[in-house]
Amino acid sequence: MSDQPMNDQPTGEGANLDFSFPEGMHPGLKGLAWLIGHWEGFGQTQWQGTDKRVLEQVDFHHNGEPYLHYLLQAYEDEDGQLGKPVYMETGFWVPQEKNELMVVICNPEGVAQKWFGSITGLESAPGGELGTKIDLTTDAALSEGTHTAGTRLYGRIQQKLLFACDRADQDIPLAPWLTGELERK
Repeated sequence: MSDQPMNDQPTGEGANLDFSFPEGMHPGLKGLAWLIGHWEGFGQTQWQGTDKRVLEQVDFHHNGEPYLHYLLQAYEDEDGQLGKPVYMETGFWVPQEKNELMVVICNPEGVAQKWFGSITGLESAPGGELGTKIDLTTDAALSEGTHTAGTRLYGRIQQKLLFACDRADQDIPLAPWLTGELERK
């Protein structure tokens, strides 16, 4: 599997795209178009000794401007049904030049973060399955608590949205915090 810039990602016949470019989408969102829509699935929360399975919903929307609006909601898993809310965050994904990305995220606990990273297209073999990788990092958090840094990895593999988020607090080094494996609904 090789990394390639999103601008070089095949888009013609044989590219095996499992998504479409929505009408009215800003052309600067081409590298993020695969995210647009509603995603649902399962994940894990892991932080300071807690480890529980959660149901997750993620939504990405566009309005014709050069950014996506993002909403993540996680709920307790009550036998496959949505239970009590566990976590929520919202924000904006803003493509930059040269496949770079800025993401601004905030949550109701008083944490606001500005993330930076890159979008990379992946292709296994000529005509093979396409995938996408997004790496994000922050070392600055405006926080009511002790949150100090984090990393996030998002990917599109086999038509699924996968993600892993790590975080650090003042006295806790970077550690796993939230993961997900979601399908488009």
